[in-house]
Amino acid sequence: MVTVAEKDATHPNFGIGSKLGMVVDGVQGKELILTRGKTYAFKVETNVQHDFYLTTSPVGRGAEVLTEGVTGNFTYRGIVTFTPSGATPDIAYYQCRNHKAMGGKLHIVDPGEEGTVVLESVQSREEAPSANAGNNETSIVSESQVNQKISFAEMFINQSQAAKRITQGTNADALAIYRQSQETLAAARESVDLGNFGQAMSSVDEALRLMSEASRLVPSAAQIEEQRSRFEELQEGVKTFEASYTKNLQRLSGQEGKDIDRLDLEEIHKMVDQATRLGNDGQYVEANRLLARAQRNITAVLSKMLDNTTVVYDKNFDTPLEEYEYELARYQSYEELVPIAIEQKQPSKRAIELMDQFVEKAKGLKDQADQEAASENYTTTIQMLQAATDHLQRALQIAGVR
Repeated sequence: MVTVAEKDATHPNFGIGSKLGMVVDGVQGKELILTRGKTYAFKVETNVQHDFYLTTSPVGRGAEVLTEGVTGNFTYRGIVTFTPSGATPDIAYYQCRNHKAMGGKLHIVDPGEEGTVVLESVQSREEAPSANAGNNETSIVSESQVNQKISFAEMFINQSQAAKRITQGTNADALAIYRQSQETLAAARESVDLGNFGQAMSSVDEALRLMSEASRLVPSAAQIEEQRSRFEELQEGVKTFEASYTKNLQRLSGQEGKDIDRLDLEEIHKMVDQATRLGNDGQYVEANRLLARAQRNITAVLSKMLDNTTVVYDKNFDTPLEEYEYELARYQSYEELVPIAIEQKQPSKRAIELMDQFVEKAKGLKDQADQEAASENYTTTIQMLQAATDHLQRALQIAGVR
């Protein structure tokens, strides 16, 4: 459950940004560890001023929206779901769309790595000395705490499937980092023997971090397939959105009084070329991050076009065929706007279901119109296309596009 309350000193952003903060399951600004491939549901009960959304920004306020695997962003009452994938950054945040620094941090990990993350909130409590602690590290971290974490680290570093992939593979960088994690774990054991439990905890945390870094360099077959599929999907998405941008730019350039944002296509193409090279080398995680960024850059500009554009064509028709071609082009323009609206406006799951109903009706009418056009029955064809376009306009209105 996500609610809103006035921040207290336990909130990670206490004294920063808004005086109010988000509370997750009763904990102010609660840090969360989420596993890639699993789906999480946030039940949001804030209020209309504090829309909950997922982001890559530690500040929030509507910036850097995280859309991959997310449904229901910008919700103040309802459910927001999130399924992190291989392309999801290791660190994300939940925040408010309208105010700064209300939320908390999300740690995104691969399956089996959940225990490798030391939460900052836990770490700060462990490192905060008590009134009687002085400089005695044994009063900060107990021997049992360290030994428990070392036992987990030994299993993860020496016995896990990730360890087998690294030691049996050919990735020299991964193997070098893996050996470093083993050495750091050995140093943690030595610190325990010397009674230096604080240093031991720091060492085991570093060993786990190194192991996680090494394992990301040698993903499992299932992870590679997921990353590859996402790579192909993003490649196609970038092409589609760029084509839509080019088409809309040409159309809007002929309209007076239009202030048009323009993409740096040269920079977009550099990102895509670099991502393609990485993908061809099997480096899908980095490739997908580049492609996702390129797609976000394109759709951000398309969104502004979508918010401010009116589809306008010359309406002087000499023949029914010309009027039919006008209505067909009008339909296609609105059809292109639907996926862009979903990408940028992030409507709720229920809203998308309603949009799909209108889009399906529009497609059905369009198919009938195509049949009538083949018979050159343009009067009926035009009426069907107009009705189909009306359905697309209703779908866009549901997404918040007027």
